[in-house]
Amino acid sequence: IVRTTLGPRAMLKMLLDPMGGIVMTNDGNAILREVDVTHPAAKNMIELSRAQDEEVGDGTTSVIILAGEFLGVAEPLLEKKLHPTLIVAGYMQALEDALEIMKQIAVPIDSNNPEAVREVVRGAIDTKFV
Repeated sequence: IVRTTLGPRAMLKMLLDPMGGIVMTNDGNAILREVDVTHPAAKNMIELSRAQDEEVGDGTTSVIILAGEFLGVAEPLLEKKLHPTLIVAGYMQALEDALEIMKQIAVPIDSNNPEAVREVVRGAIDTKFV
């Protein structure tokens, strides 16, 4: 059972764990750890969230949303009988194109300039401290 908590922003979720305890969290990975799933794709999504948490320590909800969108876009292609390897090849090409665009629009940052570093950090953690 998942419920959004009360409050001005309602960022926390209340979960009822299998033992009847209440867990309150805004961490997507913590929420997914409490969910009991049997579907192989759902298990893979939870594993993806766990890996993101272990490697980066953040972004678990974002990675699940992004992966869900990838699956959502792939579904009509599968229904049109496109082979999964063709779909994956398309995603890989999109990745290469995105990386190339990122290189083109990247702005160099002087790591010796405290104000420039402060701006990068502020942009990275801005949504964490609303």
